[in-house]
Amino acid sequence: MKRISDRVAGLDVHRDTVVACCRVVEAGGEVEVTKQSFATTRKGLGELAAFLCDAAVTTVAMEATGVYWKSGLLRPRRGCSTSCGCAAR
Repeated sequence: MKRISDRVAGLDVHRDTVVACCRVVEAGGEVEVTKQSFATTRKGLGELAAFLCDAAVTTVAMEATGVYWKSGLLRPRRGCSTSCGCAAR
């Protein structure tokens, strides 16, 4: 598979938590993967935004079932682009 971005994250959105996984390719080609769970509270989503910004993520893909993805607090910040993968019904 062709790599299209060096700083990406995937979010799995649940009712009470968001699980984030960042994959960052460093200048020397070394790959760093970090995973963390966040509460879906305002504080937790702020921590999620900080986690993504600290990793300098440029692209975020989000997977969610139901309506949990609709939270306005999940909007991208600081130049991140998003795509949403919805589960088949």
